[in-house]
Amino acid sequence: MTSRKFLIAPREHFVLPVRGTYPRLCRLPDGSILAGYTAFGADGERILSIARSLDDGRTFQPHGEVARSRGDTDNIFLLQLPAPSEGQTPTILAAFRNHDLDPVTGAPTYFRITVCKSTDGGRTWSFLSQAFEKPAPNGLWEPFMRVAKNGRDVQLYFSQEIDKLDQETMLVRSSDGGKTWSSPPVRLTGAGERFRDGMVGVAETTDLTNGNCKDALVLVMETTRRGPGMYSVEAVLSCDDGATFGKRQVVYEPRPGRNAGAPQVASFADGSVAVVFMTDEDRVEESIWPGGAKIKVVFSGPSEDGVFRWGAPEVVGEDASAWPGVMRMADSAVLAVYEFSSAIRGKMLSATRASY
Repeated sequence: MTSRKFLIAPREHFVLPVRGTYPRLCRLPDGSILAGYTAFGADGERILSIARSLDDGRTFQPHGEVARSRGDTDNIFLLQLPAPSEGQTPTILAAFRNHDLDPVTGAPTYFRITVCKSTDGGRTWSFLSQAFEKPAPNGLWEPFMRVAKNGRDVQLYFSQEIDKLDQETMLVRSSDGGKTWSSPPVRLTGAGERFRDGMVGVAETTDLTNGNCKDALVLVMETTRRGPGMYSVEAVLSCDDGATFGKRQVVYEPRPGRNAGAPQVASFADGSVAVVFMTDEDRVEESIWPGGAKIKVVFSGPSEDGVFRWGAPEVVGEDASAWPGVMRMADSAVLAVYEFSSAIRGKMLSATRASY
């Protein structure tokens, strides 16, 4: 009998010495890797920056800039679209939150999920569309994009605030490469529940026992099921390419009085999955969430009848680390990225077969 054994590299795969946060990765057809992140300029300016790696993520160099603003601009996510024909350079999309702030109070006055595009490998960018926008109050956050199973449509997931205690996972779709988006957004999680669902991540997986769910999606999110301001991580499974998701299940719940949130998920070739998240559960002092956190990971093999079996958490990044992302690097390896000590860092997580 065989099972998966999961390994965390003892040393970091790379360190990008920039003052940045919220890193997200995207691999291009030429093998290069783009890293999108939020950098900080003078007078509170935020700069959505792109770095590129030509050596499988071991080093990164400055490459491009998506946007800059003195408003609330953050939460960048990168997606490469399928090339229209062989030999053509594919379009890359960047989605991000892009909010106006009152110049006196600093309070948000208008919320947007903005989409920009690059047709030269991420070096230059231009505005493409607003995936969704609305006036204050109640915000929009944390876009996540993927190409649908049909190889054409783009799915954009995001978090929409209903009120301060209620936030839901929403989905819009584009069939024209991000130029226009479906409306109104479809609600995927949160119906009939007053939880703050957020920080959505999605990965392709499979179910070992459900023949109708061989091509499955797992969606992970932070939520407040334990009470307002108390975050834990849950997951839902889809068997219809994201049209609907099944019953919620716990991925990780920290000890009382502590939090686990900001999850992202990646899968291995066999459908096993890794969920990275930040947690302050090891902090001895009083909680200052989201500060004082470590990055941890839990692994599971493919789901069985819709249920994942998560292992014990393991530390990826020490205190104080934040806002992890993750991307598959090979059939049996994924790369976790996170902010630590004013730098963007990455560490390899791998899966090997072990007999017992």
